[in-house]
Amino acid sequence: MTPSIETRLLDAIRQNPLASQQQLADQLGLSRESVAGHIMRLTRQGKILGKGYLLPEGEQMVVLGGANVDLTGQSSAAFLPADSNPGSLRQSAGGVGRNIAENLARLGHNVSLISLIGRDPGGDWLSERIRLAGIGIDGLLRDPDLPTSTYLAMNDANGQLVGAIADMGIIDALTPQRLAPLQSRLVAADTLVVEANLSAETLAWVGTLPLRGRLYADAVSATKAPRLRPLLSKLRALKVNRSEAAAILNATNLDDDQLLSRLHEAGVDQLVLSLGSDGVLLSRAEDRHQQAPYRVELHNDTGAGDALFAGILHAALSGGDLAAQAAFGLGCAGLTLETDGANHPDLTETSVQQWIENR
Repeated sequence: MTPSIETRLLDAIRQNPLASQQQLADQLGLSRESVAGHIMRLTRQGKILGKGYLLPEGEQMVVLGGANVDLTGQSSAAFLPADSNPGSLRQSAGGVGRNIAENLARLGHNVSLISLIGRDPGGDWLSERIRLAGIGIDGLLRDPDLPTSTYLAMNDANGQLVGAIADMGIIDALTPQRLAPLQSRLVAADTLVVEANLSAETLAWVGTLPLRGRLYADAVSATKAPRLRPLLSKLRALKVNRSEAAAILNATNLDDDQLLSRLHEAGVDQLVLSLGSDGVLLSRAEDRHQQAPYRVELHNDTGAGDALFAGILHAALSGGDLAAQAAFGLGCAGLTLETDGANHPDLTETSVQQWIENR
């Protein structure tokens, strides 16, 4: 069977990724206009990743979400509201999407982050931290006017959150129009993770794309979780807590079984129901598994939920059943709770398994 024009075009691009449209046209015996039209279609399909005719290779994982500069203060004694508390301050990289991406990168995945940060000192610092974590930054967009997202957390002497301020207005500027040049990367991804800090408009736009891979989502908060409604029927997995699940369903007084059943009916394949101090409940239509959390020495609870979801996603992609996913996800969360930042710097599959064995 004679190869199609687009198959021949892709072969020609593989041989010479920097060829001009006219050179490709001459090689294939086509007009330049015809080649341009085929390249446009292939880009929309995610078979070409845009500039330089980059072709997707290997397992492509993309996280679309927020990236923050995290400022964390921890009191050295009992926290006193409306007072000055002696303690320590530290700066680290954070943001739900960025945290998930770092955990996945440290677990060995080829992952890129698509996010928007400011063209300011905070953005420069954050971009470098993202790169050093092993995350691809070719989808990291910069805004010349808006400040980089910053999250200020206040923790008590036990590392538990007592209050926070989030200056995250820049994420609302991550619009479909701004993301359009990166559409091919979203479409081509084997795994795409989104989170509800993104605007309702952007999440709805993601739902219209002809995605080729698996789609995962983190509900983030009860206020923002309803933004995910247009994606429910497309989700391989959704991470929620009880209040977030109820907000998505616009329902009250539902027990866990009812929350899970109704979300499955809406089309979600797998649910990750975070139960806080009671652990996690994983659910598919034909199977459910609940596991209590591991005993930890708490340093800081920021990022533990992001580590949980990344760990479950990693175990699922590795072929683990619900019990294996819950065990590994809780191991990632537990290890993260025992570090001072939103991500454990030594998180690997081996370190998590060893940590679990020592519980």
